[in-house]
Amino acid sequence: MTIEFMLGLQILADIALCFAIVFIIRTANREIKKRPPGISAKNFSEFSKLIEDSRRSTDRLFHALNEVKEFVYVLNEKENQLRTLIKESDAISKDRKPGDSGRGEKYEDVIKMAGQGLAEKKIADMLNLSEGEICLILDIHRKKNENSSSHNSLP
Repeated sequence: MTIEFMLGLQILADIALCFAIVFIIRTANREIKKRPPGISAKNFSEFSKLIEDSRRSTDRLFHALNEVKEFVYVLNEKENQLRTLIKESDAISKDRKPGDSGRGEKYEDVIKMAGQGLAEKKIADMLNLSEGEICLILDIHRKKNENSSSHNSLP
């Protein structure tokens, strides 16, 4: 076997391969031309369903995100209210003397208002107390005054 024979054989193999490639390309072109242009009705229907499912899922996700946004807004408001209450209670507790419950002031206010002739219901509304508490405070105050006046009259 000579080199010329090998080169000739290589050239023949390349030509045969070229014809095979041309044959395959022509066959593929004929098949492509046989198919109708565009997509089939079945594929279009499946694609439409897929798009509709995607749209519904997106709507649900958007709705869920809006609900989460509303919850976050409400929680932020509650947090701000709590922070304000904490600051107010800290300020009150710093101003308060040890052993002072803050109720003594309300009791004194009840007695003063009753002394001014205000009705128990009006006092309760103004001081944010129940009418029962107002009655109790006034009864205790009366008893205390009765006891102190009877002790003062004893020899």
